[in-house]
This record gives sequence, C-alpha cells and structure tokens, in this order.
Amino acid sequence: MDFKVSSKDDLDLLESESGFFIGRKKSVYEKYGEEGGLLLGRVLDEQGFHKRVYLDGLSPHVVFISGARGSGKSYSLGVIAEELVLKNPNVASVVIDPIGIFWSMKFPNRDSKELSVLSDWGLEPTGVENTRVFVPYGLRNSVPGNTYDKLFSLKPSELSVDDWCLTFGIERFSPSGLLLEKAIEKAREKYSDFGLDELIKVIEKDKELVSKEKGYKSDSRRALVSRLEAAKSWGVLSKEGTSLAEVCKAGVISVIDISFLDENVASLVIGMLAKKILNARKLVTRQETMGGFVELNDLEEVVDKDIPPTWLFIDEAHTLIPSGSSKTAATSSLIEYVKQGRRPGCSLVFATQQPSAIDTRVLSQLDLLLCHKLIFNEDLKAVLKRMPTSLPQEFTKSGFIKKLPIGVCLTGDRSDETSRAFVMQVRPRLSQHEGREVNTNEEKKVDLESVKKLLVDLVFKKASVRGKISLSKVDDFVEIISKRYKVKIDSSDIVNSLLKEKELLLKEGFLIVPSFEKKKRIKELGLKAVKLKVSSGEAEQYAEKHKHKKKLGLFGEEEKVKKIDLIYEPLFKLEVQVKTKQGFVKKMIYVDEELELFYKDKKGVRKTEVVNDLLGLNFKKVSVLKALGKTSDFKKLIALTGLNAQVLGRNLSDLVRAGFVLKKDDKFVLKKKIMIPCFEDYDLVLNEEEPRSVEFNDFEVDEKLVKKLPVVLEDARVLSLVKLLKPVWKITYVNNKNQERTEKINAF
Repeated sequence: MDFKVSSKDDLDLLESESGFFIGRKKSVYEKYGEEGGLLLGRVLDEQGFHKRVYLDGLSPHVVFISGARGSGKSYSLGVIAEELVLKNPNVASVVIDPIGIFWSMKFPNRDSKELSVLSDWGLEPTGVENTRVFVPYGLRNSVPGNTYDKLFSLKPSELSVDDWCLTFGIERFSPSGLLLEKAIEKAREKYSDFGLDELIKVIEKDKELVSKEKGYKSDSRRALVSRLEAAKSWGVLSKEGTSLAEVCKAGVISVIDISFLDENVASLVIGMLAKKILNARKLVTRQETMGGFVELNDLEEVVDKDIPPTWLFIDEAHTLIPSGSSKTAATSSLIEYVKQGRRPGCSLVFATQQPSAIDTRVLSQLDLLLCHKLIFNEDLKAVLKRMPTSLPQEFTKSGFIKKLPIGVCLTGDRSDETSRAFVMQVRPRLSQHEGREVNTNEEKKVDLESVKKLLVDLVFKKASVRGKISLSKVDDFVEIISKRYKVKIDSSDIVNSLLKEKELLLKEGFLIVPSFEKKKRIKELGLKAVKLKVSSGEAEQYAEKHKHKKKLGLFGEEEKVKKIDLIYEPLFKLEVQVKTKQGFVKKMIYVDEELELFYKDKKGVRKTEVVNDLLGLNFKKVSVLKALGKTSDFKKLIALTGLNAQVLGRNLSDLVRAGFVLKKDDKFVLKKKIMIPCFEDYDLVLNEEEPRSVEFNDFEVDEKLVKKLPVVLEDARVLSLVKLLKPVWKITYVNNKNQERTEKINAF
C-alpha cells in the first residue's frame, strides 16, 4: 500500500524483535516476551513505517472499533478473533454476529485480490477449524445445515423481570410489569426450573393472581399471556437452555448468529450471555484466589460455570448499548461487563459504524481504539473525544479520518508504553470474510456436486421434520437452488440420491422417512373421525373421471380403477383464542400432518397450500406478507402493519433473503401468492363420528409445531389441541402393463 502519513510528534511504542506491541505492559513483555502477541497490521507512519503491530492477547482489554460501512471495521474484528484462537489457546472467543457474516471463518480466504496480499505478508489462507456456529434452536429448519454447527437457547427461569420488561417494551412498574414480577416469584417457588408453559400456567391458574380481591385484571393477565405465547416463536427460549461451558471453550471461536432475530430479542440474548460470562468468571477467579473449590450446588453448576477467560466480540454495538436515555435488555449487562470484567479476565471487542450512538459509560472504559474511515461530524467528534492517547495535530485536521483508505485505521492505545496515536494498515484475513458488499454483476461460480449435496441435505432435513415431503416440493427446491447458483440439476437426480443415500421411501408422490411411517388399527387409537361427506359412489365417479385414457382412443396408456379404499390420516383440532378489534374471541381451526390448515369461506371447506413454509417466520413478518398481498406501497405497508419504517424495512429484507419477497425498482412484491387465512373471518366446526374403516396412515407430527402455527399467523394463543382422524379415499389405478398408480382425495 502506498498510503503513508507523517507527524512532528515522536512515535514511541513497546518494541520487540518482530515489531511493535500495543496494549501490553512492559512488565508483561519482560516476563512473556512475544507470547500471545496478536498480529494486527503494520505501521503507516513515516516513523516505524511497515513495522508489524501486535496486540497483547494475554491480558484483558476493551477494544473499540469504529468505521463507516465498508471501511473494514467488521474485517478488523475478525482479524483479532482469528489471531486470538491461533495465538492464545487458553481463552475462549465468543463472536456475536448480528448480520450473519462470521459463519465463514472456518473456511480459507478465497478472495483472489487478498490471496496475493497474504503472500506479501508471508501468510497463507487458512480456515479457523475451531470455529463453531450457533443458531437459535427454533430456527434449525430455516437455516442451511452446512452454515451452522450447534443450536443455542436461553432458560426462561434465568431471565429477570427487567429482562422481560425491556424485551417486551413494557413499563417495569406497570400492572403488566408487576404481574410478571409476581408470576416469576411464584413460578420459582412452585417449580425447580420452569419454562414458558409453566409461567403461563401460573398467570392463568394461581389463586392469588386471579383473585378478584387481590389479583390482577383479566385483561392484564390475557395481555401478558399473549406476549409469552408470542415469545415461543422467537426460537431462543427453552426449558433446557444451552450450557455456558458449551459456548465458552478454550481455543474455540463460538459464533452466536443472531441475524435471524428481532433487535429486542437479540438484545436479550446478548445481555444474558454477558451477564452469565461475567458471573461465571467472577466465581472461577475467586476459586483460583482461594486455591481450592468454591462450593456449588451440583455437578451441572460446576461444569456450566467453570469457563476460561473469555473475549466477547460484538458487531453493530450501537443497537445494544445506545447513548442517551435509551436502554435495551443488553445495556446494563454490557456496562457491568466492561466495568468489572478486567480482574476476572473478561475482554470486550465491540464495533460500530455510529460511535456517537454508543453509551458513554462503555466508551469511558476502553483502552484500545481502532478508527477506520468515518463520514459524519458527530461520529468524528465522538471518536476524537474518546481517543485514549495523545493525538497529533496532523490527525485532527478536517478530512483526515474521512479520507482513510479501506482497511486503514487510526490507532489509539492507553498503555504508558505508547506515546501517541498512529495509523495502521490491518493485515489481510486468513479466513473467508462474508461482510463484503455483494456485486450484483458477479456470477456465482460453484461446484455442481456441492450444490447437489446441499440440495440433498436440505430436502432430507425438511422431510425429517414431518416424516415426508412431496415430490412437488422437491421440484420447487431444485428450481430455486438451480437459479440461485446458475446450474442445471434434474430433480430425479436428487430424488435418487435421497432414496439411495438417505434410504427414504417413495410412495404416493411423497418421499417418506421410514421411521415415521406407522400403520395402526383405528380401534386401538380410540379417536373420533371427521364425519364422512364424500360417499363411495362420488369417489367412484371421481376415479372414473380422472383415470388415464387413450387420446383419440389410440395413443397413450389406458387405466382401470382397481380399488377404492377408505383410510384415515391424522388431523388436529385446535381451539384458539384470537385478538380482534372487538376483543378476544375463540375460534376452531384444523391442521393436518402437512401442517396446512383447513378453513371455510364462501366457496366451502378449503386447504391452504404454503402455510407450513411460514413456520420459520414470526407474527410480525407474516403480518408484512399479509399487507403485501394488498399493496406494495411502503407508506401503506407502514399503515397496514403498524410497524415503523426501520422495523418494516428490516423485516422486508429478511423476507427477501428467505425467498418470500422480491425487490423490484425499490418496491417489494410477493414472490408468489400466499393464502394466509384470517381467523377473524374464517371459522370452521366439523361434525365428528365413529371411524368407518380400520386402516390408518399415521405420521409422527411434532405437536409443538402444530401449536405454533396459529401463533405465527395471528395474535393468538392455543387453548386446547385434540387429535382426530380425517377420512381419505385412496384410489388405486392399474394400466395395461399392470403398473399401479394411487391418488388420494379428502372425503370431507
């Protein structure tokens, strides 16, 4: 790089045989030398030009990285994480990833421009093998399996009333806040450990809370229960929770991918994680100081809290620790983390494109500052004000920071061994960086076999959730992935691979996971059936009409109707409480094994077609899809959804990435029409009777997913679930080659 700066002020840094050190005390260097030195870059000042710069990786630090979009701040954060896992295997690295770009750290850098630069530095591209990517457990079926390694979740019992209030956006001492506080207390008394269902049960059933004299109004209880039911769709709360020791492992980078979560939920996750890390390290440090064991309640607690010194990396930090009076569920925890973390070995590296929007209580604790190119004066003032060392006059001139090249940063070190701020070029990444802006003119070049493998894995994962997947769905997947990667793939190749490699079964137009297929005699089940409406005679008429016939009586195959059987398949009846303009009302809905809904409108009983695809979304995103069915005008979408422009824009972008929405000329439109039933308009009650057949085709269906469906579609909660049987006529055709074909029609 030709960029070079000069200053009249002398530059003094802690010097080693390999270069300069920042963040390291002289006493530490005298004891450990260059051990744990993290190669960050090289000096671009005339004084010490091109000498390498190393960051101390043995002591705890608070490192602040700022820079405009595309200036290299996330890149620099990734460089520090890479170096730490390579140079100090005794610490844990936890990377909070709000935009989904750090999962690629396990792969070598493949950027053609950077490969030659790496060679100039005497470095080789290499993936960080000890990288493990965590995604919310509730989104395991929405994220490509080859982009994550583990699932994470939080225990509801570990959340305080303040955590809940900040996440829900309710006043701490409002009726809802006080009710929540009381409910948490009672849940802790009643259960050794509790989940969302137990907390809801307390709010609905506890005698004191529902008492007319001392309790809370039914409206307050209903509103709070509705919020807690909605929290199930976040996909991050489970009774088990993820062990802290699973996340904080020595010599490992744990990437916590929160890019799929709304900001308030993401803040909750980060706040809880920071709080748990700090508390655990305090305990371990005390244990080490005492030279023995600190008494803990059980083995599980010992394992969970015995974590190594931890570096926490946070990108886009301004959304979590905002300046002024604003507060998120992460604010208090992160402030305590930086204030108290040094002694127990807790480091923080945080990056933002808006330094003026960061809480000053965090900025006051920093000891290292890397400032990349900034544009806005407010951000420039905030950085210059917090520079932790002397700043040469040449660097304070208007436009200096505004003109810094990409990958170059003004570096400030609070250490006594560093005389002033200096300019540094950050070294190239060893691993792949996914944070670059997408060039829409670039054609993606991928290996055909890799795409096929991706498709096989995706389809198998989808089939494994419900036990089967239709061939038409496989065709859809193949078409989408083929277009995305610009390759030609035949659906039959994917189907054959699934039959051979995954040992799926092909039956009646479905690929079936063998372990899910079960046949039971109905009498053993004791279930009621939906009343038969289509007679055997009507089924025969349908079969005759739909059998294959020779065209013009001469060409093609001719079929005969071999047999028509009445069979039963699972159906779930849900009583749902729905919030409407008139208040809460009860509705009845029916869900089948494909997680599609039957509903009634002016045309009769109908079945949805793509509702099960919405399970990976939340109610807010589904509301946006509903609104897009009426308009593509952004202002009208704001009015229809009740979301502000920023939140609406983020949800629209998420829906584009998920493949539901297309962006055309600054407008968003549905990729295909999605029939989303509105429970306020549609209601269905089906008559029941004793089953008339003994054959039952059962598939194991996750009842949690069934209960989740109405919550995703509406502001609703499930009151009850009953398993029923739905009647189906199974028609078997046979042609003149004695080949059979089957077709099923609903009989109600």
